[in-house]
Amino acid sequence: MSRPSKIRAQRKGIGGNGPFARRDRIIRQELASLPSEALVIDIGSGVLRRLDLAETQRYFSTDIRALPNVDFVADATALSLASDCADAVLVLEVLEHVPRPGELLEEVRRVLKPGGIVMVSVPSTVPRHDENDYWRFTAQGLSQLCSGLFTEGEVHVLGGTFEALAYVIGYYIALGAHPLRIPVRRLRDALMSIGHWLDCHNNWSSSTSGLHTLAFDVFFVGKARSDGDAA
Repeated sequence: MSRPSKIRAQRKGIGGNGPFARRDRIIRQELASLPSEALVIDIGSGVLRRLDLAETQRYFSTDIRALPNVDFVADATALSLASDCADAVLVLEVLEHVPRPGELLEEVRRVLKPGGIVMVSVPSTVPRHDENDYWRFTAQGLSQLCSGLFTEGEVHVLGGTFEALAYVIGYYIALGAHPLRIPVRRLRDALMSIGHWLDCHNNWSSSTSGLHTLAFDVFFVGKARSDGDAA
């Protein structure tokens, strides 16, 4: 499956209060704190254009491929941007497709202004979905990857153990039903809703550090270190 198709598939069947919808609410809240002229860079945006998240006239999307809605084509590890120029950088469902994700994050730090906001989301329990699909991340792993470059970091679990299980079950039901042209969208949404309800009613299944847990996706929010910040 091509990456644009993969992105569309991810956004289908997740539901209006699904993991990505909850992530997007956090993004809106973070970006709302920026001035109206803030520069927001969306790395690896694919065919999506997230102007609804970034209410600024200076939103630019970039991808390694020339796709609809991409403002400029660039390798995410070598962006054609000045250092310390961006107020916020989004890296959403991208790191798993990069052989050396640390290099991409170093480039994000380079283009961010000191104190600029970085938001990174990555899959944790999602089947392999692209020919260039290298990594899966736990909350602890994503925190470790980002903490050396960014400060004031917080990792959110987007879809705890039961919602992650519901996604995987629904994914393979849909895979089996596809050749038979059996619609399963409502079933997948229902499974995700039940999983989310179960995750909301215990203190374990959405933990960022508990053992025997799963996550559908994990999401890091932090700020670029200034020269005076200790690592």
